[in-house]
Amino acid sequence: MAVYKFKITFEEYDDVNRVIEIKSTQTFLDLHKAILQSINFDTKQLASFYMSNDSWQKGQEITLEDMSEGEEEKTPIMKAAKLNAYIVDPHQKILYVYDFIDVWVFNIELVGIEAKEKAGVKYPVCSKTVGIAPKQYDKIKRFGLVDDNEFDEITKNYLDISDEVPGEISDDEDGEFGLSDEQGEASGGDEEEM
Repeated sequence: MAVYKFKITFEEYDDVNRVIEIKSTQTFLDLHKAILQSINFDTKQLASFYMSNDSWQKGQEITLEDMSEGEEEKTPIMKAAKLNAYIVDPHQKILYVYDFIDVWVFNIELVGIEAKEKAGVKYPVCSKTVGIAPKQYDKIKRFGLVDDNEFDEITKNYLDISDEVPGEISDDEDGEFGLSDEQGEASGGDEEEM
């Protein structure tokens, strides 16, 4: 029985990759679990594989859960989709998306096919590890985002929030509208009349 050797790379971290060896008759669910185990991610989130061409364009989707309610053509699910039914190229490329909220994207490339299983090896197996995988739930640091409380704190520290909003039009004593006194001074004082 043939064994596929896949190189899995984080789309955002070129220096982190794993090589997973898996039997051709195993399923995409087996590959899904092996990938997550190799990078220490949990299995709580939804995921999909997309068969791809050489340009990494998404093709046929194979999903973790059946989400095709009422659709004529059902999307294949991982536990029923055997790898050898979808691998058509000796350098097959597959996109793997895990967690559709935080969105982790992986590039998977078939880098070798062994004709026989190795004696004593329980497949799938991670046969090579390069780099330290990022933490699964460390997205705030990954994207440089801040939550609402941090944003409020930043605005207090860096912005002088007063009663008047910059750019707000005020009504002066004569009943004429114009920029507030502070803004007139900030923009250079008196303006020329047209």
